[in-house]
Amino acid sequence: MSDAARHPRVLDLPRDETGLATTTVALRRLQELLPEFLVDLVSDADAEGLVVPLDGGVATATAAALAVDAVGAEDVLALTMPAGLTDEATSRTAGTVAEMLGVDHRRLQLQPVIAAFQETVGDAGGPADDLVATDNALERFRTATTYYFANRREALVVGPVDRTARLLGSATKYGETGVDCFLFGDLYGTEVRALAGAMDLPVDMLEEAERAPPHGSTDADRLDVDAETVDRALRLHVDEGRDPRDVADRLGIDRSVVPRLKEWCATTRHKRHMPPKPSTNR
Repeated sequence: MSDAARHPRVLDLPRDETGLATTTVALRRLQELLPEFLVDLVSDADAEGLVVPLDGGVATATAAALAVDAVGAEDVLALTMPAGLTDEATSRTAGTVAEMLGVDHRRLQLQPVIAAFQETVGDAGGPADDLVATDNALERFRTATTYYFANRREALVVGPVDRTARLLGSATKYGETGVDCFLFGDLYGTEVRALAGAMDLPVDMLEEAERAPPHGSTDADRLDVDAETVDRALRLHVDEGRDPRDVADRLGIDRSVVPRLKEWCATTRHKRHMPPKPSTNR
């Protein structure tokens, strides 16, 4: 089965020459479609509003703005959850976004929580200094905190994870992926940034405040290409089913890049699906 056949069809939108929905018409359509999606989600669940985690970056700010367009600022709660000094700059930017949107905003410092967790694990003889495991645990604490507030408000949690992160497995399983909807699940990171610009959000400020990846390098850095090229390669290969060599030649990149992306998509497939059960064959 081809990669294109394994993945459901993404949104039917006007696209540019390499398939990304960054045209003016597409961005206008998204500004209509995404709030409508959220309105239907809240209505179907008989919920009282939406909760959006704000990390100071482009995706969460765009998600919060769309949530306001959908249900109004009074029914949106934004949560900022720093976990130490390295998050202070992004936390301040998140607060600026919340103020700009006029939403209820709560800032919760999770450093004491992660410190207590590490101490407990260490006391039990566990590897409390495992950076990857700790980063993943922190994202899951953020999700648990978000759902605590959502439960109290009878609200739904909006996830800002985009299609790029889902395909490459950049988001923590049951961390950022533990949400009631993937608002940008059909949109690549490049498309989300274009949408933020079309909505007159302060993209430059948000990109500057973007939380650094846990290990200091992005997927694009590891491939030695820019993030937009990664998105275009994924769109052409995964969604349109084009041959990896053809994609590489069309984009003018090394022919090793697309097979590596294909391998990453395959190895992170478990993050995009419900846990298997004995009656399933995969």
